[in-house]
Amino acid sequence: MSDQEKTPAGHVAAQRPERKRGGNGAGSGGHGRDARSQRAHNSAARYRRKVEERLFGKKADRGRLRLEERLRDADGAENLLRTFREYSKCYGMPSDVGLLVRLLDLEPARDILQVTDEIDRVAESLSAEQKSLLRSRLRNLEMATSHDSVADAVSRLLERL
Repeated sequence: MSDQEKTPAGHVAAQRPERKRGGNGAGSGGHGRDARSQRAHNSAARYRRKVEERLFGKKADRGRLRLEERLRDADGAENLLRTFREYSKCYGMPSDVGLLVRLLDLEPARDILQVTDEIDRVAESLSAEQKSLLRSRLRNLEMATSHDSVADAVSRLLERL
């Protein structure tokens, strides 16, 4: 027997592996937990994430909601156009009718045509009051626009409403 295997008192040291409490033990997911506590921890995190998503929306939606709010608050034609292009590039067309009606103030005809197409897509879900307000706004746009393509698209949309 070597000197390394003896304890200072001369006794033979027992050969057993060291156990680390709370360390990276094997079979415990590397977090120092047994399987039961690991499952409980994961299910609690999953539950917390689901509750937060229901209350506040998914984290990915936060950026979209912030940009949508900027779009609502945009003042001036240039700022509205710039914010609309940023929003549509990232998230496509907004589905909120109030926001779409606001976007009818955009200047380039191609942007107005995009907005009228989206309004046509969501028109069936509108209430009678919303449709009435939308019709009056579209009639004003039809009379005021200098673009024939916009006037035609608006008149077709008015027929479907």
